[in-house]
Amino acid sequence: MAAKDPFKFSKTDFQLTRLVAGLAALATLVIAVVKPVAAWVVGDPLVAEVERLAETPADGAKPGVTLTHGSAVTAEFADAGASLWLASIIPGALFAGILIVVLWLLWRLLGDVERGEPFTLANVWRMRGIAWAMVGGAFLLFTVDGLANAYLTQHAAEGASTMFTNTTTASDLLLPGAGFLIGALAEAFKRGVVLEGDVEGLV
Repeated sequence: MAAKDPFKFSKTDFQLTRLVAGLAALATLVIAVVKPVAAWVVGDPLVAEVERLAETPADGAKPGVTLTHGSAVTAEFADAGASLWLASIIPGALFAGILIVVLWLLWRLLGDVERGEPFTLANVWRMRGIAWAMVGGAFLLFTVDGLANAYLTQHAAEGASTMFTNTTTASDLLLPGAGFLIGALAEAFKRGVVLEGDVEGLV
């Protein structure tokens, strides 16, 4: 008699995984998109972190802008226009979109795994989709975030003329690194599909 696998997912485990994924997507959407849009609608001042502002040639804030220097530089725009609000919202909205795509593909993949059908071409393409979303999304997010930061900086400080500002740390490489790993696993899954087809052909 085969020993019971203590790490095998039960139906409850699959349901909890879906619940956590759904809550993560919802929380990200609320924090990154709904909350700032609501602040824009009710007329609250725009408050945004401005990276590397101390390295620009500007020392003072533009009229209507309050700069707060701490562990990060915060700019508060008393009367921000639509372009400034969009510049502050778009990077977060892009991140939320990437996360939702990844979680949706993972959700579909888990459904096949739960049914005992993990080795399918559909799942190979789902894993490839997750990999593309993570790798491509990471580079796209870095670019969009840098452009948005530069735009906010230009409107926050006198004399600032930077066109792109962003910082990269080792942790920023985790997302594309995980994407490349999942892409490699997709190729392993493809091999599993071929082997399963060969076995079925022998039966």
